[in-house]
Amino acid sequence: MSAAHKIYELHVQPTYAVYIPQRTPGIHTKSDRQKENEINLTDNSTQGKLSHKAVRRLTNAVNWLVASAKTKYIFDKQSGKRFTFKVNFVTLTLPTTNHSITDHHFKSKLLHNFINTCRYKFDMKNFIWKVEAQDNGNIHAHFTTDTFIHWKDLRKVWNRILVKSGAMDDYTRKHKDMTFEEYCLSYDPNRERDKQLLRKAFIHGQTTNWQDPNSTDVHAVYAVKDLAAYLAKYMSKDDEERRTLKGRLWGCSYNLSASNKLVLELHGSDDQDLLTPLCSQNIKWKPIESIDKLTGKPFTLGELFLYKISDWGTNIRGRLLEKFNEHRFNIRHNIDVKAQTNYIVPDIEPPAVYTLCPQVQYLANIPQPVIF
Repeated sequence: MSAAHKIYELHVQPTYAVYIPQRTPGIHTKSDRQKENEINLTDNSTQGKLSHKAVRRLTNAVNWLVASAKTKYIFDKQSGKRFTFKVNFVTLTLPTTNHSITDHHFKSKLLHNFINTCRYKFDMKNFIWKVEAQDNGNIHAHFTTDTFIHWKDLRKVWNRILVKSGAMDDYTRKHKDMTFEEYCLSYDPNRERDKQLLRKAFIHGQTTNWQDPNSTDVHAVYAVKDLAAYLAKYMSKDDEERRTLKGRLWGCSYNLSASNKLVLELHGSDDQDLLTPLCSQNIKWKPIESIDKLTGKPFTLGELFLYKISDWGTNIRGRLLEKFNEHRFNIRHNIDVKAQTNYIVPDIEPPAVYTLCPQVQYLANIPQPVIF
C-alpha cells in the first residue's frame, strides 16, 4: 500500500487515544519477545504479579466501567434516605484459614459461581475482579460492577457459596459451642468495642447457625473525586511482602476487555474532524517513536493524546464524542459489538507525507516522544 493511500487508526480509550497507521494483516510476524509476553499474560503462575501491560488493560477496563456507568438513585428503606450510585467496590473473603481452597478453586468455582449468580439474580452485565493475598495467606477478591446490589444480598450470595463449598465448615465448628464471653475474648481481647454491637453480632451468629459471617466488605466510593483513578490504583496494586498467587490475577466482562476496542479508521481529509477535538491546547499529546531495525534510527510512528474522562463533552465534542457515546451505550447495555470502525471513502486522497495531526505542529512546547 502506498503512503498516499495509507489508512490510519484512532484507538480510543476513556483517558487517552493513539493515532497510528493501520497495519496490513498477515504480513507482520511476532517476535520471540512478543510471544513470550503473550504466554506470561495467559499464565501468570511464574510471576504472581501484574505486568505493565496487564495494569494498563485493567486500568482501561475500570475507566470504561466508570465512563459507561449511569448515575442511579437508590432509596434506602432503613434510613428513609435516597442516595446516588454509580459503581460499587466489594471485597470477598474467606472466613477462616483452615480450609482446602486452592487459588485455582477460589477463582474457577467460588468466584465464578458468585459472578454467575449476580448475573442471574441482579441482571449484572459489567464487572471487574482482581485477586490478591491477605496478610494471613488467604486469597481474597476485589470486585466492582455498575449494578447496585444491597450489601445484605451480596453477603447472602457469597456465604451460601462458601457453605456449599465447605469453606464455612471450620468457622461454624469453631463458633457453634462458643459462649458470649469467649466470643468477646476472641474478637475484642482489649475490650475496646461496643458490647451491644458484639452482643448483636453474637446473636446473629447463633440465629444463622454461624453460617453468615461478615465475609464481604462494601467500600464507600461515592465521595471519591476521581473514581476511575481510585479504583484502578487500588485494584492494580501489588504487595511483594505477601505470598504469590498462582494463575490469573484479574478478569472482566467481555465488553470491558481489550477484545472490545473502540478503533476508528480514518481515510484522509474527510475524517479530519475526528482528530480536531484532540488537536487543541487543552489536550496533551506526545509523538510516538519506534526504532528502525535496519538503520537503528528512531522514526515517528504515531501520536498519543492524553486527557481526562471529564474532557468528554467539554473539550472533546463532535463526531468523536458521538462514537465514544455509542461505545459507552453498547457497554452499558451489553451489546456484543466488536471494534467500532468508521468506513468513509474519501473524496480527496490523504497527503503522501506523514503529517498525522497538523494542528499540533503549532504548539509552542514540543513534548518528549514516547518510544515503544
